[in-house]
Amino acid sequence: MKELDEVITAYRQAQRNQEQCLLATLVRVEGSSYRRVGARMLMTSSGGRAGSMSGGCLEGEIQKKAWWLTENGPVIREYRTSSEDESGAPFGLGCNGTLHILLNRVDSEDSIRFDLLESLRTERANVALATILNTPLIGRQRLYPGGDEGSNPLLRQQAVETALVRVAASEISEYLHLGEAEILVEALPPRPRLVLFGAGDDARPVVRFARLLGWDVVVADGRAHLATKQRFPEATDVKCAPAAELPFICNLRSDDAVVILSHSFEQDRVLLHALLPRPFRYMGLLGPRQRTAQLIEGIHMEAPHFEGMKQLHSPIGLDIGAHTSETIALAIVAEIQSVLSRIDAAANKEVRQSDASGVPA
Repeated sequence: MKELDEVITAYRQAQRNQEQCLLATLVRVEGSSYRRVGARMLMTSSGGRAGSMSGGCLEGEIQKKAWWLTENGPVIREYRTSSEDESGAPFGLGCNGTLHILLNRVDSEDSIRFDLLESLRTERANVALATILNTPLIGRQRLYPGGDEGSNPLLRQQAVETALVRVAASEISEYLHLGEAEILVEALPPRPRLVLFGAGDDARPVVRFARLLGWDVVVADGRAHLATKQRFPEATDVKCAPAAELPFICNLRSDDAVVILSHSFEQDRVLLHALLPRPFRYMGLLGPRQRTAQLIEGIHMEAPHFEGMKQLHSPIGLDIGAHTSETIALAIVAEIQSVLSRIDAAANKEVRQSDASGVPA
């Protein structure tokens, strides 16, 4: 979702410069593709752009023709990316796929949606966006939550409302079919949030990697000389308090990723006691198995703690042969990304289909 924030930022700058904007959105993929459904690229009338549709080979072609293609309204264009395509329209990607890209000039209604979307992302809300892909209503949209004012009556039907609620909660996009109309109901989940309990030197590359991916990062530690904004200028926030208080001042949510790397046995024990009963998208603990076992021995293991042990990743990180602060940080962030992406979930590999009742087929 970093790309979405970059698109919003670019749109704000274009507004200040009084430039026109055009948005390209990947709405369907057939075969293989470098990007998935939901990829976006914003183009400005001065030639600027933010976001991408591919690894860099397709963007120029889209930008070259998008403005005259949309002179009469939104359109969906097909771009074939096979290196062996005989139709005369390959773009050198070698992905052997077809990308269906919605091209839409940003108007006043889109501007209102940008405003609402920016606000919802600040609130870390789970959001869904419905977009009509065919019929004369192509390109019409509705944002959830809110955003139904001014939307087409088709998008205010109960089946669409139900699908928007379901997709926002599940974070899995789907196509909805209502008569002849096809609607992409796209999940726009909040930015991932990583809370690092520990402000040692090895936390700094973790913060850098996570911020590079567009995550919000909170650093929390009980040691005032370590938990400072000067040491972690890239962090979204830095908290300093006694270890027992830290879990209660970080505004933790169940969709957060939590990492404990304080290097303090006592701090880790206190933090584990507070964090294990709570559900998180990811929870990891730095240190060898023997140390983790010793930490757990000191915790009175009631039922919630036993459940929490199932989500604890320890030793932390993917096994990539890491042995420096930077490679360990890479292993940690890579493991978190794999969990957040639910990489083993088949439902996340392609957009689901729904029938007119709104029930995924």
